[in-house]
Amino acid sequence: MRVYYEDTDAGGIVYHANYLKFAERARTEMLRIAGVNQTDIRNDYDLVFAVRSCAIEYLRPATLDDSLEVRSRVVRMGGASVEILQDVWRDDLCLAKLKIRIACLRGEGPGGSGMRPGRIPEPVQVALKRFESGNMTTSVGGS
Repeated sequence: MRVYYEDTDAGGIVYHANYLKFAERARTEMLRIAGVNQTDIRNDYDLVFAVRSCAIEYLRPATLDDSLEVRSRVVRMGGASVEILQDVWRDDLCLAKLKIRIACLRGEGPGGSGMRPGRIPEPVQVALKRFESGNMTTSVGGS
């Protein structure tokens, strides 16, 4: 993915929160590659995925017009959660490392108040296992 002017701060580097956006796009593409459609999951199972926790280590800055690549891999899968490691790269330099924990939630309510953990459906678990450590890494980005 390309860094646009809107992604940068007054100092000309990528604003820290935008790394979360880059990572979100990469996770969505990972699901697509695995054959998982989030709209179908919501409609068929009454389930949604939501970020439960996130830790980011910023190593080097990205700047305007950089071509970035986000590499994602599943490192742990529980009954209702998935832990994903994501690295943001520019060429051969790792710029940021993210550790994301995704919760699978069922139900609705005002402001999401009625949502409770829900078991990740078997077909989704099987699809995501393709991306477990050492098996497959999805890369999103580049020019």
